[in-house]
Amino acid sequence: MKKNIISPYKSVDWDTWGIYKGSLHTHSSASDSKVDFKDMIEGHYEQGYDVLAMTDHGVVNRGWNVPPQTVPVLKIINIFNKPTPLSNERYLEITNGTDRGGRGMTDVKPAIELNAAVLRKNHVNGFFIDYGQNIWGKENDFEGPIAAVDKLGGISFINHPGDWIKASGDISRAHDPKNISFFADLLKRYHSCLGIEIFNRINIPTNHDRVIWDNLLQSLIPTGRNVWGFSNTDAHTLSDIDTSFSLFAMPENNCENVRTAMENGTFFAVSRYPKYELPADFKAKGIYPSVTRVDVDEQECTISIEGKDYSEIQWVANGKIIATGNTININDYEEQITYYVRAQLLGDGGVCLTQAFIVDDGTLEANTSKSR
Repeated sequence: MKKNIISPYKSVDWDTWGIYKGSLHTHSSASDSKVDFKDMIEGHYEQGYDVLAMTDHGVVNRGWNVPPQTVPVLKIINIFNKPTPLSNERYLEITNGTDRGGRGMTDVKPAIELNAAVLRKNHVNGFFIDYGQNIWGKENDFEGPIAAVDKLGGISFINHPGDWIKASGDISRAHDPKNISFFADLLKRYHSCLGIEIFNRINIPTNHDRVIWDNLLQSLIPTGRNVWGFSNTDAHTLSDIDTSFSLFAMPENNCENVRTAMENGTFFAVSRYPKYELPADFKAKGIYPSVTRVDVDEQECTISIEGKDYSEIQWVANGKIIATGNTININDYEEQITYYVRAQLLGDGGVCLTQAFIVDDGTLEANTSKSR
């Protein structure tokens, strides 16, 4: 049976677009990190980042050269450590990459981690709207900040969901229909909430977040809603910088294109600490795997992946590995694939995950086209 394969990478021109390394979840001495604001930016720049969002708790990043307005209660741990912005001169050097061969680092702004001061870590990151400064959160309330960002025309994603539902030591919580329905309902009602973090820092309390993601994909794709998986450093120390991050496929590195990539899913999730996909004692060595091209042939019903620095490509459907190799023929796995398939590249440097490819045999709702 002929199937329609809806690829999030359909718009990418692999011959002319670039791949840009970025983190959309980062902290500094403006909230609960002891690393100075400017030093955290410099640290990411030194380690080859192209895109960075500073998202301190309750503190809107209005520019790396603008002094952050700290939240008094959250500043207790840093009471004598005032966050220092970049100088205007250094800001231009970094954003233009004048000391890095012209490869600048994009300042994603405005950006913030919402629900400040909650204990349960029901955190949401908001982007491209100046909202949330000094606003305290409510315990277990995700909808409040998501709805506020949506109303103002911004976008958001849910941070480290497995940490909130305490799924690290109990994988059954990542499968619990009540937990999946809770997040699915939010994502279904607020399309500006683009998805969830699937990798966070070294992935100890979030080791089963890909399980949550697969369950959400199974739940929401039949309604026409894809769910993007984000990967971020959530850096609080400089050692967090080389942990988890995203690779954005864009025609040019600027803030507008970052937003478009976030909305369309033209990015990949990378982690050097994959506690679920690789053995628990895995230690990353060398360069992380990455994707260099995605080809979809609807006539042949195949998806092909090209990449580098990987040893194996696995194909995942319904949370299970169903095939290996550079190419998968969807028709060969009709019994295992219901609504989607995704690829993960494994290597000595960690893992790289694609977004989900929707597989439609004609039974999905018409609004699936929104994911194109």
